[in-house]
Amino acid sequence: MNSKSTHKPIHIHKKSGEIAVFLPEKVRESLKRAGADTETINAIVASVKSELYEGISTKEIYNRAFRLLKKKSSLQASRYKLKKAIYEL
Repeated sequence: MNSKSTHKPIHIHKKSGEIAVFLPEKVRESLKRAGADTETINAIVASVKSELYEGISTKEIYNRAFRLLKKKSSLQASRYKLKKAIYEL
């Protein structure tokens, strides 16, 4: 029996309409830029990954990560939301 588990990639819908493969590294980097510590980042990424489904939007992924980050640190969540606000301008 193979000890490595193979995971089917999850496809996400980007705001542009493009379909892409979910990359946890992107969530990890955005949380890191918001100032989250490694433990918090790992917990949030694991939680978000467990809630993924085929065709989920990047907006929904962001909302889930933001909600979890806000529970840990409102300051870091504010930074995370600020990036989104600037991007939307």
